[in-house]
Amino acid sequence: MFKRKFPLQRARRTLPTTLAAAGTAAASLALAGLLAAPAIADDDKISITYVMHEAIDIFGDPIRGSTYDEHRAHLAQFEPLVYDFDGRTGESGIRPGLAVDWEQTDDLTWRFHLREGVTFHNGEPFNADAVKFSIDRVFDEDYPGADKFLDVPITEVEVIDDYTVDIHTSDPVPIMLERLSRNGAFILEPSHYQDLSHEDALTSPMGTGPYRLVDYATDEHYTFEAYEDYWGWDDKSNVDEMRILMIPEISTSVAELMTGNVDIVRLTADLVRPVEENDGTDVIVAPSLVRAVVMFNLTVDECLEDARVRQALNYAVDRPAMIDAFAFGNQELAMKTMVNPPNDHPDLEPYPFDPDRARELLAEAGCESFEIPEIDVMQPQAMEHAEATAQYWRMVGVDVGSVSLVDPAIMRERWMDRSLGVHAYTWSAAENTPETDMYAISDSRQRNSTHWDRPEFEEMYEELQRTVDPDRRNELNYKLQEMQYEDPPGTFLYLRPIVMGVSERIGGYLPHPSMLMEDWRAIYVKEE
Repeated sequence: MFKRKFPLQRARRTLPTTLAAAGTAAASLALAGLLAAPAIADDDKISITYVMHEAIDIFGDPIRGSTYDEHRAHLAQFEPLVYDFDGRTGESGIRPGLAVDWEQTDDLTWRFHLREGVTFHNGEPFNADAVKFSIDRVFDEDYPGADKFLDVPITEVEVIDDYTVDIHTSDPVPIMLERLSRNGAFILEPSHYQDLSHEDALTSPMGTGPYRLVDYATDEHYTFEAYEDYWGWDDKSNVDEMRILMIPEISTSVAELMTGNVDIVRLTADLVRPVEENDGTDVIVAPSLVRAVVMFNLTVDECLEDARVRQALNYAVDRPAMIDAFAFGNQELAMKTMVNPPNDHPDLEPYPFDPDRARELLAEAGCESFEIPEIDVMQPQAMEHAEATAQYWRMVGVDVGSVSLVDPAIMRERWMDRSLGVHAYTWSAAENTPETDMYAISDSRQRNSTHWDRPEFEEMYEELQRTVDPDRRNELNYKLQEMQYEDPPGTFLYLRPIVMGVSERIGGYLPHPSMLMEDWRAIYVKEE
């Protein structure tokens, strides 16, 4: 399941010529300098080095993190009540975290029995008061941002005793456990955060996780030491120190992996073969929940308000060719809507590549040559599908301007005030449920920059979030997918394979399907 099973190049179709740069990144490996400290430090600590590419500006308040890399770094230091993944086996499914057991006492109440003997990194005990504080904090009217959790209708967190807590809701929440596995519900140490402003909390972590931050230089490195009193260590977890090294260029990080200076890096398709053929490194291709999309902002041009134009932009894109180039030719990864398998609509098919139909629809709408001034690329890994999409759109007459990576600070600000233009990114929802998959396009989302506001969609979406009956859930799910298929808020392309290069010295590592999490406690260094 986690071995590469798709050919690296199955070029049944060809990308636009300006994108035919296969091997460019691989060739740049020879030019990359050595940036990282050795994986084994001078003092003989057992150390691992994990490369990330996006800015980690928020590492003390996990609820407010917004990038993939911030989310993963948070899980080194903080924990949820329940986990949804085992990094050693690759198995998904809800399992105990800071809660050891739970039950629904009625339709609106979830009772959690908490793990005893757990301490925060400052030595304070974990208990029901910490759970109440952490969840109440998200819903405080002065809290500056928690859009990933605010739609959970929690009315009260009730402390029953030191290690029992009830979470009450105003409506049923069929995916409550999945929601509690995410960073919106990570548990914080009350006395530490009570004394911090919301701004100071961004860079002052205090959790119960397997590692605690001991040193950092923003945009350069973050050094964590294993928390000796962590409840979840076992005899295989022998790591003393974990370093996150920031390297913007993927090709440079791969050079560091191949020379033994780092241990775990993200790969693109063109860099798989060099890592496979290199002594001392392996390639992992994992199941994926990560979608490659280009989303519209309907306010950019009046033509984008016309559903025919947005259908045309979907017909204009050759998904099979992009999958051949970027996703190992696995055509099963083509997307229909924002909803991932196994919850996708069984009667819908991905938009076919039909540039003639695209031109017809543009002509019908009177938009044969409208302008998209720019495509805002929100993450480095989204650049490849953003550039390809722009070229396909140009080929059917759309005047597409620049395709450029947005500075993370600017991106965060424009995302919050919903002022991004047409924007390319990779969207992931770790829960893999219809409602969390479609959260990206709901107008209720604080960071939704599409301005695709459909009252009928929102009404059914809200019902889905509160519906327990599986037949009604399927009915709502499929109707919502039909709406976004006929009136698309974006161009849904393909599931982006999670491809990681890993040193052979590393054991216990399989990536989370969402790329939003990592099971840091599972990783160990093999005995030599």
